[in-house]
Amino acid sequence: MSRPDFQAPSFEGCYRHPDRFTGIRCQRCGKPICGECMNPASVGFQCPDCIRSGRTTVRAPRTAFGGALSTRGGLVTKVLIGVVIGLYVLDLISQGMIGNLLGMNGAAVLSGQLWRLVSYSFLSNGLINTLFVALILWGVGRPLEEQFGTVRYLILYVLGGLGGATALFLAFPGYTVAAGASPAAIGLIAVHTVIKIRRREDIKPDLGLFAILIALNLVLGGLQGPGWPSLVGGIIVGGLAAVALVFPRRPRRNQLQVLGLVGVVVLCLAAMALRTVVAVV
Repeated sequence: MSRPDFQAPSFEGCYRHPDRFTGIRCQRCGKPICGECMNPASVGFQCPDCIRSGRTTVRAPRTAFGGALSTRGGLVTKVLIGVVIGLYVLDLISQGMIGNLLGMNGAAVLSGQLWRLVSYSFLSNGLINTLFVALILWGVGRPLEEQFGTVRYLILYVLGGLGGATALFLAFPGYTVAAGASPAAIGLIAVHTVIKIRRREDIKPDLGLFAILIALNLVLGGLQGPGWPSLVGGIIVGGLAAVALVFPRRPRRNQLQVLGLVGVVVLCLAAMALRTVVAVV
């Protein structure tokens, strides 16, 4: 008895395994697929290529403000807390060397050391101030990280610090070194306030907290201390950055957010440039 011919006209070789004959075809592209290459779909089966193609075309879920959803449990916030605490400890060990290198220094910024406008955001001054920043990051930062995603959240934090640096430069352009983690952290509280404004929630507790923090810095440092202007700058610029991210809506949300954030940075740099010109004149 002769062996049956399994290479019947209705069967074709799998497109990935030509030696395997099959009568099943991919529901999307129509290519013949063997049992190993069959992937169950809502209707019939799909080939591996179509499965991969479908995954690349599916949009990643986004938060209400355009950020990528994160399941890392506030990892960036934890890293920020670790960086702030770590730099504080290193500054103690180095007897102020870290602060001299990374802190806000108006003359150094004018000489081209622009990194200080960013690195300033990660420095704290004293144990109480460090713990205060860590507390705000833990309580306010983690929810904001979930709502904005990693990139937007980091931008908000740094811009809060930039606001503090800008205000410090405007008020005391000759001030040598100052830590800006507090303005960056209080900028996050301002972001939270802007979200509440959009949702039409009560912001009186937030305003009261701002008043208490500024008054406390006035009492501790006086009118000539750098604390209160930097906090005011963090609140204002942090709030403006939040407006740039919170209020734009689809379909041009990403473009408007980028334009808004760039505008905030340009505003800070322009204010410092104007202060420089006024001081020279």
